[in-house]
Amino acid sequence: MSIFALAVSSWLAKNQFAAQRHGNHVGPLIELLTEFRSLEFHRNYAFIRDELPMMSSDGGISGLDEQVQRKIYDVGYFFQLYAILVYLDIMDERSVSALLRHQCIEVWTALEPFVRQERALRGLPEGAILNKLEVFVARLLASPPSDVPRLALRRRR
Repeated sequence: MSIFALAVSSWLAKNQFAAQRHGNHVGPLIELLTEFRSLEFHRNYAFIRDELPMMSSDGGISGLDEQVQRKIYDVGYFFQLYAILVYLDIMDERSVSALLRHQCIEVWTALEPFVRQERALRGLPEGAILNKLEVFVARLLASPPSDVPRLALRRRR
């Protein structure tokens, strides 16, 4: 009986710790999601996705107009924040993948030539500027997209 009691209390402690750890981050996550709901964010996201790829990346990010730079940093670092939350194990990678896979890939695809050129022009190492987003998208691309909805459904059950 005491072994059973020990197992149950260990299980409860583990679940309590996980709930507390995730509960501490609800406020910041709500703030991030509030930004995601703004009209300005979606306009900037559409610009990054649709118009930025038509621009020359020769001057890197700093060679672009200030308004374009602002859009790049607003949208790019928004998605990088999610990548950082996954990296720090604050958010579950499968959940973020299920919610934002397509958007993260689109944003990084549009930003990549500008980021790489900016790194080269400023003499920065390969892992500078939006590095966590770059790594996160590489992991997303390495896993089949068909796994994402299945993983999200499995988690709900």
